[in-house]
Formats: sequence, structure tokens, C-alpha cells
Amino acid sequence: MPVSSPEMLPPLAGFVAHFRVRYHEMDALGHVNNAVYLHYMEQAAIDHSNALGYTTARLRELGGLFIARRHEIEYLRPAVAGDLLQVVTWVAEMTAAQSRREYRIGRLDESDGQLAPPADFLVPGAAPLAVPLVRAATHWVWVGTADHRPRRHPPELRAGFTAQRVR
Repeated sequence: MPVSSPEMLPPLAGFVAHFRVRYHEMDALGHVNNAVYLHYMEQAAIDHSNALGYTTARLRELGGLFIARRHEIEYLRPAVAGDLLQVVTWVAEMTAAQSRREYRIGRLDESDGQLAPPADFLVPGAAPLAVPLVRAATHWVWVGTADHRPRRHPPELRAGFTAQRVR
């Protein structure tokens, strides 16, 4: 399903991370460089995994790591230096060795004068809304740490991520 599909709405459960856009992340047009969104997405995925107890060390104990296979990004509006971005992410699908993680990136309204980003958190219900900037997905593959070949997700890992999903 393409990221532009209207059916791909934020989940009822996921993870919310926050990033302040920095000046060195701008392109020649004064917008966040397209490649920078990949950094935000990867960090939000890592933070989500860590929040569920799946640190890099724990993933290695389970015998593997996630590697990115493909990214799909639809840019809706630009972000600029100083913007406070909200990245909502969730694991939308897990099959044998692959998974698809969805992302919604938005700009938070700071008219209340808040200077510090809110803390990142797991979302038990619908994520707070922000002005939508990006819809994206990453297709990940679970690979063995020794041979870097695709492996089936361990049952514990599958249970950890799918338990958070709301069907």
C-alpha cells in the first residue's frame, strides 16, 4: 500500500518522538533536506524499540538486527529551522523476516510558548495531532548477527511489537 493512501492513518497505539529542526539540516531552499527525514525516522524507530525493551544489546541476544530494505516518503509540506517536529511511528505489519513500519511527521504548534520538546512516549491511544508534513514507511528485514542473512522474527520480538498494535 503506498504511503499516499488515505487508509494509512496513524494507529491507536504507537510511539511519539520529538525533534527540533536545526539550521545545518536545511537545504538550499531553506527547508529540511529530504535525507534528514530518514534520520528522524530511524531515530524514532530506535527509540520505539528501546521503549519496548528491545535495545541493540537485546536484539543481538535474540540473534539478529533490523536492516532497512526500502523507504517510501511522501512530502506534504516543508519544515524549517526551529520547527518542533513530532514523529509518530508504529509497526504496521510483521511477516516471516520482514516488517513494515509507518511514520507520520508533523509540526507542533508552539503558540503556547513552550520552548522544550515534550518527552517521547509510547502512545496507548490515538496520537496527538500535528500539522502533517510527511507520510512514510520503511520496510525492514530481520537478519542474523553472524551471517547477515534474513531470518524469521523471534516469537518474543513478534509478540512485543504486535502486542502494541490495535487491530
